Amino acid sequence: METKSRYEVIADLQKQKMDLIRERDSFPEQIKEKEIEIRDSERTLDDEKEDLVSFKDTISGRIETLNLLIASVDAALKSFNDSNSQKKQ
Repeated sequence: METKSRYEVIADLQKQKMDLIRERDSFPEQIKEKEIEIRDSERTLDDEKEDLVSFKDTISGRIETLNLLIASVDAALKSFNDSNSQKKQ
């Protein structure tokens, strides 16, 4: 077991005291950082909500466009099948 001198004990206690003071004094900054994180998260959430509303607004137009494209592909397939069946006859 190592025995410490009086000066080493005092130095260790002073270091411990300084560490505790630094931790205590850092609380306001930690609170500020957490408030900023929360504010940024709220902004991100608000942006996501706006994106969702915008997406919902565009869905009906996109469905209509996709239905037109599907009908176009169906027409092309029918035309292709008709031309193939005429060539075979």
